[in-house]
Amino acid sequence: MDGEMTYTSQETLKNQPKLVYMWIAHYNDNTSLPQFDLYSFKENAFKDINEDKLIKFGLYPFPPTLANNLRKNGYFAISIPFLPTYEIEIKKPQRLIHYRETYLSEETYHVCKSCKKEFFTSIDHKMFGKKYKSPICPHCGAHDYFKCKSCGKIYQNIEDAPNNMCECGHYLERKIITSTQYSREKRWIIYHLGTQETIKGINKKTIIRIQENGDCNIIVE
Repeated sequence: MDGEMTYTSQETLKNQPKLVYMWIAHYNDNTSLPQFDLYSFKENAFKDINEDKLIKFGLYPFPPTLANNLRKNGYFAISIPFLPTYEIEIKKPQRLIHYRETYLSEETYHVCKSCKKEFFTSIDHKMFGKKYKSPICPHCGAHDYFKCKSCGKIYQNIEDAPNNMCECGHYLERKIITSTQYSREKRWIIYHLGTQETIKGINKKTIIRIQENGDCNIIVE
């Protein structure tokens, strides 16, 4: 039904790469076409841009209210107001270039049970102990430790307890704080914005390659 708002589960949104920029096409008659309709929250197709009237094209951070409404309608839009805006003027015979590249990878991480924060490790990450290795949380310094099942005495390193036993004669229990490892799918988008024109039979391109954090580099082909 037109105008009816649909709600999308957070689990569905997690399977999408997040959008941090939306495009707006600006025309020579002082009108514009935004990527997302501000009332229906539906997406306009890039092919619907009227390039005959196009004089400027820009990528803009999502306003908070629009981002919230888009998430309710199935788009994983994130509002980061401090991101820079990117605009280019289109002068004939220049032609617009805009597309997104979506990347996918698997990442592994740890969650510290002491401070509840995530952190990442690498092969050369500092470990403690020789027999039972445990990453040290970079946020609070916590790591796995060992506790006597009988008297409750704590050992920071298993090497301090000969034969894995407490000085009271009972065995130790390992308390897992940082060594549990998790994995998740990571997705991110690179935005491409630029122009192309044919000069003496050669197609020339100038493209701004924009990261999700707003950093960019310019490619001239």
